[in-house]
Amino acid sequence: MRHASTRVLGFILVAIFLGMSATCIASEKTAAPELRFICTPEPLQVLFQVRGGHYSGEVNCGNLFLQPDIPEAPVVTYASANTEKLYTLMMIDPDGNAHGSWPDPIKPGTNSPVRHWIVGNIPGRMLRSGYNENTVNTNEVSMLEPYRYPHIPGVSDRYGLFVFEQPERIEFEKLGDSIINFDYIAFIDKYGLGSPKASNFFVTIYTSASPFTGKPFHGNDLEDTWHQDYGKGHLTP
Repeated sequence: MRHASTRVLGFILVAIFLGMSATCIASEKTAAPELRFICTPEPLQVLFQVRGGHYSGEVNCGNLFLQPDIPEAPVVTYASANTEKLYTLMMIDPDGNAHGSWPDPIKPGTNSPVRHWIVGNIPGRMLRSGYNENTVNTNEVSMLEPYRYPHIPGVSDRYGLFVFEQPERIEFEKLGDSIINFDYIAFIDKYGLGSPKASNFFVTIYTSASPFTGKPFHGNDLEDTWHQDYGKGHLTP
């Protein structure tokens, strides 16, 4: 009897162990990744209509834009989109009033991450030809967060754009009113979006006014600081 009881106990322990292992594996498979603010091998194509047309509106792996110059949503194109699939587009500010200037090593601000744009159920055919929020039939997509242009209190912030391929059509729940401290990992995990299919990013610089207006241009009026040596890691007064 003792041997039989030992065997039964052994089977129970093995079953518990296997159950825990399966749960851990499932958790690992469904855990959403932390977004990387980089260009993917096939960068997501993003084109702004720059106010005044003084420079190119094409997003190119960390290039600069002045805050007042991109008030309208860009056209987003993913040439490899599957026309039989649906996609989610997301734009996130990972810095959130960090009061520093990328690429200087600074900690994220108290508002980070900030959601600026989320659209779900975008047909692949739209992304292949160029998704344009200004002309799209809103009945064809799920507009969770309309484009909100960069609005930063000082210096500069990064902005990443990401496209996710959906497993199926999703009935998205309404997002909360606050756009700050957005838990994008929970959002990605909740809807099973996985890793982005394509991404790109840019940097927006705070300005008191566009230098192209002819008005006095003081860079960052709030902190009396202006990043004149972009890429060299210096903040110059």
